[in-house]
Amino acid sequence: MLFDIEFVPFSRRGRFLTLSMMRVPGRDGERALYLRHVAGGDERPSLGRLCRVEFLDAAGMTATPVLVLSPERLDARIGEGEVTFVIGEGERLHIAGKRAGVRFHLEGSRYDYVYRTPQGEDCLVAAVENVKFIPRAITGNLKVTGAWQHDHSEDVSFAFSGAGAFEGNVDFFRTVPPLGRPGHFAEALSGAAAEFAEWYARVPKGVEGRDEAHCLASYLLWANGVPAGGALTRPAIYMSKNHMINIWSWDNAFSALGVAAFDPDLAFDQFAAIFDHQDASGLLPDYINDRDVLFAFTKPPVHGWAVSLIAAADPSFLTAERKSYLRDAIGKQLDYWLTYGRGDATSLPSYFHGNDSGWDNATFFAEGGPVISPDLPVFLILACETLADLLEDDTERQATWRRKADDLQALLFERLWTGETFGARLAADPERILPGENLIQFMPLLLGSRLTPDMREKLVARLVAGGFITEWGPATESPKSSFYEDDGYWRGPIWAPTTMLLWDGLRRQGKIELAHEVAEKFCSLASKSGMAENFDARSGRGLRDRAFAWTSAVYLVLAASLSADNP
Repeated sequence: MLFDIEFVPFSRRGRFLTLSMMRVPGRDGERALYLRHVAGGDERPSLGRLCRVEFLDAAGMTATPVLVLSPERLDARIGEGEVTFVIGEGERLHIAGKRAGVRFHLEGSRYDYVYRTPQGEDCLVAAVENVKFIPRAITGNLKVTGAWQHDHSEDVSFAFSGAGAFEGNVDFFRTVPPLGRPGHFAEALSGAAAEFAEWYARVPKGVEGRDEAHCLASYLLWANGVPAGGALTRPAIYMSKNHMINIWSWDNAFSALGVAAFDPDLAFDQFAAIFDHQDASGLLPDYINDRDVLFAFTKPPVHGWAVSLIAAADPSFLTAERKSYLRDAIGKQLDYWLTYGRGDATSLPSYFHGNDSGWDNATFFAEGGPVISPDLPVFLILACETLADLLEDDTERQATWRRKADDLQALLFERLWTGETFGARLAADPERILPGENLIQFMPLLLGSRLTPDMREKLVARLVAGGFITEWGPATESPKSSFYEDDGYWRGPIWAPTTMLLWDGLRRQGKIELAHEVAEKFCSLASKSGMAENFDARSGRGLRDRAFAWTSAVYLVLAASLSADNP
């Protein structure tokens, strides 16, 4: 069962409001359902935690429910009773139940409190989370507790229950309550179901027999969406609503690829949400959330490659306005890497930290940085080509960027081709190839016809013979390598973005059968283990965060490539 609340949060597009399972602070390994407001980013230990959710049976005693997740609702079954949650308009939670009850315990900071508004409603304040909420009962009982203690309230909670059926709702807000009265549960359920159904109907068909995986991937790209506001200039797809509650500056390109076929506006917003914060130097931030824009790291410049893929599939994506925007943004991005990423025009640019490469702890960063790796010039060459295409009638500037692409290619072949593969080198020790058998060496396959036939055949032979493509897909470090770790993050596990980059590289080299095999293995893997952050390359087990947007996006792209319904 892939729709499992143990791993997959319940949320809705355009909302921070989320229900998900989390560890209970101070209780060794115990997990519980939490009501969350996933604003503020993933550096806050609370991760937006507001209230621990506790269920009650018909007698008012604490009970353990069976939780059943679907895109539009979360059901808690408690003996013959049940409680159902639906996210309605805005940041509003609707609750309905019968022969059961539900209590929400506010577990936050020392200044949390509850007060009575001038309108006679109880308002709870989660001070550090900067969120207020007002629960209201439509039928049944609502009980709000919280004893005043000098400067805060203790044991703040609210509970809905009823001898028969009950219904209520909770509004979440930062300043004043939203205008207008909330609608009813049935209306909210109907609205959420219709919105997801309309979204899902537009998603390209997947692989026959993998309906649940296809629906889960579609749901996560929908439910991981948050609204514009604060530092978020556009609606954004967060990487997850479990732990990774940001949008990172290469993850966004894969999310864009995942939704481009059926929501081009949202796809463009994923690029622009990051590029809107581009530094004057052209540097992109590492990540953004509603509160923070982090420049401590950056991410690899895959955006030119991603834009070219989207435009190839649907030329109408590049409207005049989008062309103009992307021309400036990608041009500045190239300027950054070619100016600040290297000493001069006779050098290849480098990553300063593993996080800059997106491969965090990969073996080519085992000795620190800066590192000159083969993927970076490849992405820059592809960005130069995309920029030249965007320049259209400006032949002089087109020629300039194509010449820069040629220069980078010459440097890549001269400095990093070993005669057998492409290696990575320390910028401070450029004569030595760094150890490890990492998938990064195959990224030049993306260069298509720029690669020589000798390079192409040697790389593909090495990829196949090196044991990189396991039963489940391409491992980031070969299982034959002494550096390989089953749960080693970027030292072995299978990741969605590298799988898609390799798949596209093989296609560009005319290795269609092998590309098809890679796509088939990845879709089989995600159908078995869900949309995990990464996967054990030998067992296929899902690892870390299990509700990832870029895994979902890559799944939809690769599944569409395998589907006979998407010629």
